[in-house]
Amino acid sequence: MIAQKLRAWIRAEYARAESTERREQLLDVRIGLSRHLENQARTFEELRRLKILHETQFRCLLVSEASTLSGQVNKLAIREIAEREVRKGRMKPTDELYVRAKAMLDVLCLVQPISPHEVEEAISKGAEELPPSGYLPQISIG
Repeated sequence: MIAQKLRAWIRAEYARAESTERREQLLDVRIGLSRHLENQARTFEELRRLKILHETQFRCLLVSEASTLSGQVNKLAIREIAEREVRKGRMKPTDELYVRAKAMLDVLCLVQPISPHEVEEAISKGAEELPPSGYLPQISIG
């Protein structure tokens, strides 16, 4: 429950952040929390599900940062954001989001819905619920 509240707070603060430095601080906190929860996984399958959930939510934050007020993803912005994340070590150069952003391809396909069953299981293990539809206007998650 504490992890859910902390993640909701991070998501809200990320949306309100007016500087790249503040977003980077929030991403570092979020990644640390995700790793902590993953270290507590009791089975390989539980770990796999948590990693998928955390990766999807991380991508949601990055895509939301690159989204315009009309809900479109600015391809130049997502490319710069992905490059920043690789430089900072929060993303690998082989990450599909980075590769697609560098090639100026669609990145929304990488923010895939997760089945309700997997979400329920992940939440029971300490993960948070997926962002509400208003969080990323163009993406239906859930």
